[in-house]
Amino acid sequence: MTLNKQILLSILAVTILAQIVFGVLAYRQLLDSRNEQLTELLTRFSGNISQQITLADNQRDTQAYLDRLQQRFFGQDSILLIQKDGELLYRSGEAEFAYNVLLERLKEVSADHHSLIELSDKQYYWAVSPLPDVQYELVMLEPASTADSDIASTLKLRLVTSGFVILWVAVWIGLILSSKISRELDKKNLQLQHLALHDTLTGLPNRTLLNDRIERILFDAKRHQQSFALFLIDLDRFKEINDTLGHHFGDKLLKVVSVRLKESVRLNDSIARLGGDEFAVLLPHTDYKGAELCANRILYAMSKPFVIDNITTESKASIGISIFPEHAQEADELMKYADIAMYQAKQSQSGFALYDPEQNKHSVRRLRLMSDLRDAVKNQNIHLAYQPVVDTTSQDLAYVEALARWDHPELGGIPPDEFISMAEQMGLINVLTMQILDQSLKDLARWNKQGYDFGVSVNLSVYSVQNLSLPDDIQALLQMHGVAAEKVQLEITETALMQDLARAGKVLSALSELGVQLAIDDFGTGFSSLNYLKKLPVDALKIDRSFISDMCTDQTDRAVVKTVIELGHNLDCQVVAEGVEDQSTLDLLDQMSVDKLQGYFISKPIGKYDLEAWLQKQG
Repeated sequence: MTLNKQILLSILAVTILAQIVFGVLAYRQLLDSRNEQLTELLTRFSGNISQQITLADNQRDTQAYLDRLQQRFFGQDSILLIQKDGELLYRSGEAEFAYNVLLERLKEVSADHHSLIELSDKQYYWAVSPLPDVQYELVMLEPASTADSDIASTLKLRLVTSGFVILWVAVWIGLILSSKISRELDKKNLQLQHLALHDTLTGLPNRTLLNDRIERILFDAKRHQQSFALFLIDLDRFKEINDTLGHHFGDKLLKVVSVRLKESVRLNDSIARLGGDEFAVLLPHTDYKGAELCANRILYAMSKPFVIDNITTESKASIGISIFPEHAQEADELMKYADIAMYQAKQSQSGFALYDPEQNKHSVRRLRLMSDLRDAVKNQNIHLAYQPVVDTTSQDLAYVEALARWDHPELGGIPPDEFISMAEQMGLINVLTMQILDQSLKDLARWNKQGYDFGVSVNLSVYSVQNLSLPDDIQALLQMHGVAAEKVQLEITETALMQDLARAGKVLSALSELGVQLAIDDFGTGFSSLNYLKKLPVDALKIDRSFISDMCTDQTDRAVVKTVIELGHNLDCQVVAEGVEDQSTLDLLDQMSVDKLQGYFISKPIGKYDLEAWLQKQG
């Protein structure tokens, strides 16, 4: 039974019950009131008459007096009786019943002294009053008037009429209330269903609704032998944006992303937010060519800068694509393979990638490493190796470069190029960078207390350079460990600067004002060197190892190295040569007046305790 019917029937039942109770009570109250009035009247009147009756020895006189009373004060149908000890002595008026029956009934009810009694299908109001001679009683009977029946009939009609009116009003009230309540409940149910199946921030379907749609499309695709595509989309740099600009900004960014996704797909395509910065797109009746076209539309939409609260930022996307039936026959496998393809796209920075079974083994390893890396960062299991950088002229240690190392408990040493890129993709790079800074400053403080006078250099990721809170965080670490700011050098790649030069310039300027040294790492591999050298407070240039390794035999590399050294000195910058592997390279760099040397010929990266042994050996 529907809610409307339940409410309506409940109101009707209560109304009818109330009407019945009201009618019964009203009818009984009317009758009781009528009975009480008449019997009280008879009782009072009989009391007055009884005081005037004096029974004589003459029966005829007594009877005559009684007849006169009956004719004077009562109607023709009224009856007056005098009895003694239950025996009838005198009577006035004609009765339609046997007097012996009356006497028997009076014995049954005489304790009440007045009431309504029925005799021969006729009702009488009766009353009993004692006469002066207590052995005698005057009994009076007055026929019940037909007005009582008329009143009862009238009451019944009015009750029925008012009952129908009340019932009619109750029905309409019930219909209105039930309809209103039902609409409100339906509205609430729809809201609850929507909340259960949609993302509260963007309004997009959530994972539950997406899985349901995949199953339905999968069923139709198998039945009609059609193909469809599934995209998994992950935003690049979202965690850094969220951490740097706040969750409120990140929420606004996700809303804009959802709008751009809607504008990039067809009306019958489904978009879902799976959580965080991960989205999914379901494309029915789509093969690889259609999927590729849609992926390019999404990437184009996402390539445009986001302007939120007068702040401009970028957050491009990586898309993984799996297609039914080429890649999998079941929904779970399609989701898994799209996830693998997404990480392939992130690694190759190609924007989107189609699932490649040949890469599955590598992708499974990568997924495992990403999971383990999160635990490693959380438990601070990333340790440091230090590579010395020496002064070219004195051969004294100028500083050590802190290099992150991860020894996986089962897979052994994981190359930094592999897990650093993972940390960037997973949004862990800022946390990892602060751990490296904290650990390196702690070690440097200990070495300085031991009497060694050198500094430390730490690499900054492209995402760290965009973090506006980085200068304050570094200042707090310097104060905590008691390290002078000029003892710390931060290395930034040209690629990092090219992402957002204006934003990076604010961060680097704040770091320079703090007293930290700034170096451009891998100098010469970018395309905007002169532009940012003019705008940024750079203290050192590090020539990329690709130019150093062959400079002894390659005239072009030698010319590039010489040009960079001269440029750096003209800009009042220190110049550091990376990748020094032999004596001949060192000698040639010395002739070119390079300021500092770094490479395996000086020392390979070593642990902190091995570095202390190296320092003691150097004297």
